[in-house]
Amino acid sequence: MKQLKLTFVIAMLTHLLANAVTVPKGTFYFDNSKTNWEQVRFLYGNLAENVTHIISLTPEADNIFRLETAAEATGQTHYFFSNTTLPDGDWQQSVTTVKDLIAGERGEMRTQTFKDADNVTMRVGATFTPSSGELYTSGSWVGGQMTSCTLPAIYINTENNAPITSKDEYLSATFYVEANGTEGCDDIADKDAPLEMQIRGRGNYTWTGFDKKPYRIKLASGQKMLGMNKSKHFVLLAGADDDMGFLRNPVGFELSRRLGVAWTPDWRPTELIINGEYLGLYFLTENIRVDKDRVSISEQDDNSDADVTGGWLVEVDNYDTDPHISVAMPDKNQDMWVTYHSPEILSAGQENYLQQQFEAIRDAIYTTDRTSTAWEALVDIYAMAKVYVAREIMQDEEGFHGSFYLYKDSGAATRWMAGPVWDFGNAFRNPTTDFTWDRPNFECFLIDQIYQFPRFREAVRNVFGDFYRNQYPTLGTYVDDTADLMAEAATADHERWPQYGTADMTGKASEMKSKLNQKIAWLAEQWGTDGTMSLTGISAPDAPTEVYDIMGRRIARPQSGLRGIYIIRQGNKVTKRAF
Repeated sequence: MKQLKLTFVIAMLTHLLANAVTVPKGTFYFDNSKTNWEQVRFLYGNLAENVTHIISLTPEADNIFRLETAAEATGQTHYFFSNTTLPDGDWQQSVTTVKDLIAGERGEMRTQTFKDADNVTMRVGATFTPSSGELYTSGSWVGGQMTSCTLPAIYINTENNAPITSKDEYLSATFYVEANGTEGCDDIADKDAPLEMQIRGRGNYTWTGFDKKPYRIKLASGQKMLGMNKSKHFVLLAGADDDMGFLRNPVGFELSRRLGVAWTPDWRPTELIINGEYLGLYFLTENIRVDKDRVSISEQDDNSDADVTGGWLVEVDNYDTDPHISVAMPDKNQDMWVTYHSPEILSAGQENYLQQQFEAIRDAIYTTDRTSTAWEALVDIYAMAKVYVAREIMQDEEGFHGSFYLYKDSGAATRWMAGPVWDFGNAFRNPTTDFTWDRPNFECFLIDQIYQFPRFREAVRNVFGDFYRNQYPTLGTYVDDTADLMAEAATADHERWPQYGTADMTGKASEMKSKLNQKIAWLAEQWGTDGTMSLTGISAPDAPTEVYDIMGRRIARPQSGLRGIYIIRQGNKVTKRAF
């Protein structure tokens, strides 16, 4: 019997916590135009405390009543408005008893009782607007402080307030940006004179699987949005699929930068308001496209055979709906789908070239001769190593299944370059003591075969060694700083979308750092930490690299575990490095 009582108490406490609401400190308003009550009172309470708090509202002009709360009250279970004549103060009865007393015994009016699950979070400065004048009427909060004011805010209004329902068709819209004092970010336009733009949906699962949706935007003219490089093209990533404090993509992108991938999309956290509705914390991000400040390659014309060798921007994709070629893979359960982004429309010659290129890559990496360097004539070994190490550190099992980009500049002898990185949404879903292909939920293309080549593993060891010594020591600080930057906006986002996100960014940052440290420690056991790209001929530099110790003796490389000063000579360039 005692065990049953304890179980009931735990279940009750769990229920109360799940339905807890916060009554913030501040000023609120009540629209009395439909209820027409002579007096309005605000009541809230916590069932566990067996007390109900009652606050009178002050009448203002146009049938609006003002509510002042002196302090924040967290962990409450209900709140509602009423025309009751019960006096202000603390009523020593549970909120359920009081609400039933008001309408049942006293015959007074009240609104519906609201809980966190009802998704009507109180917002400072907002006006509660009842849906009708009936007993138990519902209602909603209108206006008020919609953002945390700790990040830049982007305000978008579609033409005629039309809803955004398509990933294919842009809607005409206007926008303006409030920087909110963010360093390196300027206001753009304003509410009274916004700028023109277009907006549509984007994404696959993130578009269909979540109420908080991502968008693609196209500005009428290039802007330095939130301090990033000037462009007309950006995306707004929602992060609804990231249960690790919105940190997966920021940390994955930061790893890409620290590992020296040729270009990594820049991003900025922002708060988004569309058609007056606060949509929460978003990430304004440079989308992947051919551009001098992004993927900087020559761009060949659509549907042209003028120079089919390039440039090319493609994506190994996990959806077969976009225009793509299919490459049969000998040990996979599906073809490898290669979506082409630039050019977007292929001539027969272009399609034939692309097909031949990826079939040649497949054949070169599936050879039984792992000493072969044939695949290196097609794919840049160090570009692939950098992207791979970023994906492996993040335990991103989907990294070589979808959102796996490659590009190639024009020229018969140019190689395919891995990158840029994109979408770390599946990071850290599997144990940190596995390689990403050990137990994937997705087919893993190319990388599991490329890793079998000793020269590639040497490149990986070199990339990882440089990262481990030079970049890893400050990675934890980056995680903490990023979490702190987004903390208040994440709380506001969680109030807007209680089913997603988190209000505990400190806890999520600790979780992310723990995963990173575990994985990097395991990889250090696999690869060592003394590799360096400065001391290898794998990338075939124009002049051979020569290494000398401090006594002037030429050596193959610094001895493992033996620290010291070394002289690096490559052609006429001489540098001194400490290991």
